[in-house]
Amino acid sequence: MQQINTKAGTAIYQTKGNSENPNLVLFHTLLADCSVYDGIIDKLAEKFYVTRFHFPGYGGSTGTCNSIDDYADWTAELFHALNLNNNKSKKISVFSNGFGGFVSIGLCLRHAELMSHLIIANSGGSFPEERKIPLLGMAQKVRSEGISAVLDIAMSRMFPDAFRQANPSIISERKSKLLTADPEQFATACQALSQLDYLSKANQITCDVDIIAGMQDETTPPSMSIELYKQITQANYHEIEDSGHCPQIQQPEKLLSLISRIL
Repeated sequence: MQQINTKAGTAIYQTKGNSENPNLVLFHTLLADCSVYDGIIDKLAEKFYVTRFHFPGYGGSTGTCNSIDDYADWTAELFHALNLNNNKSKKISVFSNGFGGFVSIGLCLRHAELMSHLIIANSGGSFPEERKIPLLGMAQKVRSEGISAVLDIAMSRMFPDAFRQANPSIISERKSKLLTADPEQFATACQALSQLDYLSKANQITCDVDIIAGMQDETTPPSMSIELYKQITQANYHEIEDSGHCPQIQQPEKLLSLISRIL
């Protein structure tokens, strides 16, 4: 991993692939750092110039982010620092997952010039009231007891029961990675998600959009993806039947095939 200082803080990031290839930037979920893409980044790098990075609070990245707008602005500064938009003829595509999906929408709305194609997996434009309760519960628990207190909850929200039971080594690795996240920033991100409403603005998005729903996702269920899809005129909608919140781990081949068809 590499480090770069931006106007908004320090970012820990990695690039892979031929820099002459089309840009693809990967945004990670709240429940994992950017190592969640370990299993697919090499394959993606055969076709794209891939950039992945840690949001503030993960992997050593720093910055003051109290809202999803803040995260979007922080990410925009990273794009500028890496000169991703230096060549105006070279398109920038983004694949975002979960929390990263919300941030990517914010980036589209606040810095539309920075991306040409957005693929959002298992995200949405806002959380329904009943789904804000678990977010705020996690924030409170992390602040009082630390990240270790929500590891089991996080795993249950990332993966369906059957997958967790069949893949204990993956669950152990994911827990160890999440345990390194900064508790205060994690809690702040949970609160930021609970206060977010991009759904009413989603029709302002002008870039190409593809929305993917994991049909076993209980964190950001398909209904949230469908609701977002209906707000964006030019969006396409896709489903991965046997996937929860993180298809890049649970169904990597299906996700890679879908990304290849889209881009």
